[in-house]
Amino acid sequence: MCRREHASDTPGPAVSRPTLLPGLRRLWRDRHTVQLGTDPRRAVVLEFADPALARVLDLLDGTRTDRAILREAAALGIPEPAAAALLHTLQDSGLAVDARTLLPPGLPEPVRRRLATEVAALALRGEGTPAEALRRRAAAHVMISGYGRLAVPIASALAEAGVGHVVPAVSGRTRDDDAALGGLLPADAGRPRATAAAEAVTRVAPAANVRPLRDGAASFVVQAGAHRPAGLTALAYARRKVPHLAVDVRDGIAVVGPLVPPAGSPCLNCVDLHRRDRDPAWPALAAQLSTGPESIAPCAVTTLLVATGYAADEVLRYLDGGTPQTIGTTIEIAGPGRERRRSWAPHPECGCGRRSAGRPLSGR
Repeated sequence: MCRREHASDTPGPAVSRPTLLPGLRRLWRDRHTVQLGTDPRRAVVLEFADPALARVLDLLDGTRTDRAILREAAALGIPEPAAAALLHTLQDSGLAVDARTLLPPGLPEPVRRRLATEVAALALRGEGTPAEALRRRAAAHVMISGYGRLAVPIASALAEAGVGHVVPAVSGRTRDDDAALGGLLPADAGRPRATAAAEAVTRVAPAANVRPLRDGAASFVVQAGAHRPAGLTALAYARRKVPHLAVDVRDGIAVVGPLVPPAGSPCLNCVDLHRRDRDPAWPALAAQLSTGPESIAPCAVTTLLVATGYAADEVLRYLDGGTPQTIGTTIEIAGPGRERRRSWAPHPECGCGRRSAGRPLSGR
């Protein structure tokens, strides 16, 4: 926990319309001390010689310029140097930011209200600005292709986090065991999956676009399940330079990754070839897995929830311009807190390796 005193009366760089980071609890420790936030890793303690100075915090709502705040503080009897020093402290510590950095302009008011908690979380993350992250998400066209209980919850999570165009490209009819938190409902059984999935997305994000995408229009694809051979899938994405993330469920284990960037290495085919090297029978097994009839994939509800969150977070990290953890990596999730990480190198027999300079460790 960081403790701040206000000895300096030199204001820092002006923030156009300062606001406190949204969601930070304001707590009085005693009549001279205010704590902002509750997590010891980020909470800040402000010590005031004059408790009246805390009234400046009420003025930081994003509607006033810094000069207007100083004028209103003076009207409350607070000396300008003291108010300016407090503004400097809050800006310097990242607790006061320009309100315009929180949300991109032009968002409808219902969307702004719905994204309030996401904005607060992004602001606390401290990587870029929430407005920039949400702008990138709103412009993204994400397709969730395949089948399985992970597909629709991931689509819903992405839309709820502000992704503007989310298409659950799922086929067939919904089964009783497809129902999942954040996904399909028990009442959807027997309905076309694509229709029920689109409704699941718009339940949590009514403004989300769920219309089918034109060929090649996806800016990211989540590949749920292995409904065709890995080599063909990898080649199709490589030709279009579409970044994609593989997710699957195997015998109760949810597998997230690898995420394959546009450079395309290591790709899904690399993973498949590494498996062939370790097990000569793998090609025959993979062919059966990708062409056989749909079957029930055992997966505990808690495992499904963890995998949904992990996969959605990886996609969002990529869209936000960050570095996902699953590039060249698969995360095998057996349940909350039970994960196995495997790293993969570009396979020498796969051409994707020649298009990428980065080479993570081989699978282990």
